Amino acid sequence: MEPKITVTDPFKLCSVGTVKRLLLEHKIRPSKAMGQSFIVNKSALEKIVNAAGLKPNDGAFEVGTGLGALTAALAQKSQVVISVEKDRRLFSVAQSLLSSAQNVILVCDDALTANWRKMLEEHKQVKVWKFVSNLPYSVSKPLLMRLMRERRLFESAVVTVQREVAQRMVAKPNGEGYSILSIAIQFYADARILFNLPPTSFHPEPEVWSSVVKLEFLPKPRVEVSDESWFFKVAEAVLMQRRKTVVNALHIRFSLPKGLLKDLLQMCGIDPERRGETLTLKELALLAENLRQSLNPQQ
Repeated sequence: MEPKITVTDPFKLCSVGTVKRLLLEHKIRPSKAMGQSFIVNKSALEKIVNAAGLKPNDGAFEVGTGLGALTAALAQKSQVVISVEKDRRLFSVAQSLLSSAQNVILVCDDALTANWRKMLEEHKQVKVWKFVSNLPYSVSKPLLMRLMRERRLFESAVVTVQREVAQRMVAKPNGEGYSILSIAIQFYADARILFNLPPTSFHPEPEVWSSVVKLEFLPKPRVEVSDESWFFKVAEAVLMQRRKTVVNALHIRFSLPKGLLKDLLQMCGIDPERRGETLTLKELALLAENLRQSLNPQQ
């Protein structure tokens, strides 16, 4: 019978040798499809936790426990850590490794569908929650969109994502990577890239560089709209057809006459021949509000 292993020092888990040994011992082959890589850069681990700015009475919420290096580090700085892991194999290993950390709550569930609010509300003593996670790369974009929907649960977030995704998060109109993700992040938060990490910071090494991004959630959306769901439908309509002009993209999506759309765009001060990727948040908001008056959107 194997002796029970427990870890209270997160840096014991943050090395290539330890990760390889644990994976071998538990016969786990990391899933590339699930984007499974484990942090092995001790300096980066410390910087991620420091960036979160956790206070002793704060709670930390993590997606993707993995082997628990970040989880253990967060536990040293916060009152409670709730960490969600989908992979039952890793969940079981993390349970053993972190069994001595009394303030760690591990949950085996899919973070895309799990009830985050319910998890947090079970710890009423915690008044401030912060989202801190090395996001599983295979689902980083849908998780970020989920985070935007659940933003009111958290004061801030620190996330590690692929560098390309990080660049999209902060991309400006007409810039490379400007997308619906850019719109969603900047609509709800101030985002800044803190630092980049080479593939050697993880095991197995991903094929791309990674970036750590800090999100400070705004008390209200950056621009005022009467219906956020409708705003995003309009934004998607013009950004999903990147190579088409705004008038053509809207015509395809909403089946409105081009003449009407040209008049509407000109009324908004938007050249109908511009491409959607050039529109600012304010322009998209103005366009969405005017389109509402011309069309009854079906939910």
